[in-house]
Amino acid sequence: MSRESPRKSEGLWTGRDGPASILVLRPGAMGDVLLTTPALRALKSALPQSRLTVLVTRPGKEILAGNPDVDEVMVLDKSSWRPQLEIIGGVRRRGFDLVVDFLCNPRTAIITILSGARFRVGYDVGLRRFAYNIVKPRDEFRDGKKVAKYAAEVNLDMIRYLGFRAESSALRFSVDGKSRAVADEFLASNGLEAGGFVCVSPAGSWPAKTWEVGKFAAVSDLVTERTGRRVVVLWGPGEKALAERTLSLMRTPGVMACETDIREAGALLEKSALFVSNDSGLKHVAVAVGTPTVTVFGPTNPVTWNPESPKHRAVFADVDCLRCDKNTCATMECMKKLSAERVFAVVEDVLRGGR
Repeated sequence: MSRESPRKSEGLWTGRDGPASILVLRPGAMGDVLLTTPALRALKSALPQSRLTVLVTRPGKEILAGNPDVDEVMVLDKSSWRPQLEIIGGVRRRGFDLVVDFLCNPRTAIITILSGARFRVGYDVGLRRFAYNIVKPRDEFRDGKKVAKYAAEVNLDMIRYLGFRAESSALRFSVDGKSRAVADEFLASNGLEAGGFVCVSPAGSWPAKTWEVGKFAAVSDLVTERTGRRVVVLWGPGEKALAERTLSLMRTPGVMACETDIREAGALLEKSALFVSNDSGLKHVAVAVGTPTVTVFGPTNPVTWNPESPKHRAVFADVDCLRCDKNTCATMECMKKLSAERVFAVVEDVLRGGR
């Protein structure tokens, strides 16, 4: 098949020649996988007869648990070559008809080209483009400038490129009854009611996009003192000490969240009036369960990582080096110049707007 838009050959996707099995590749962090869920919904809606399998790394498996659009999840273990070779062999034996690669790094390009799939969809990125026979331009330009879009919309554009309707960018995350029961027990034991508290997480995946823990503590104090809501500090694997440090710096009595898995954390966020955090995967979980968010941004672009909604607000310092996309930074100027008062002003505005 020629490397051109499949919209010129719409018959490929329907009837007896339509794909019986689809593999979507999206290894990565849990936020990256969550931001792909609207595209999975659109793809399943367009091809309901097709079996949809998604290949993710370990964090993505929990994100997709209970997702009605996904028939199967395969987990890519990157710890050594052996499990990766096993995945490549397993993918080829399965004989997928259509492979859609949302990541298009060297590893996923190799998996795609060795899949043997009739249709292989990916981005036009260097030599990797030859792994695909349906190649989409990676970036969109307007007046000579690259257009920034919400990541979920970028993923939906891939589905649109295949000629399918893809409208809603709402993230999908399943919170089960067991997880809600854990959250309810925690709230009851701490005298908390749904909507009567704010969740905070000071953790960050990159050093450069991690606001100072003392400022999270200061915002938490302002929340309690000026709105009357208590603050629950969430934490995940390896983050307990950071949560404890936040609580120790607070003047007001905060609450340490219980140990949770990602779905139990989602159940707590579901009950929260608001979530305050760095640009992190847990913020996307909050968006998915419908909880308003206030997110501290620095090196990453809020247009890309924050949905355009008054319920989801980005806050950042007025510095020239914003959106540098660096993992580490010697000065951390964008984080140091952002005050707790400025973040709280946005928090208060969102809380006044209600849910």
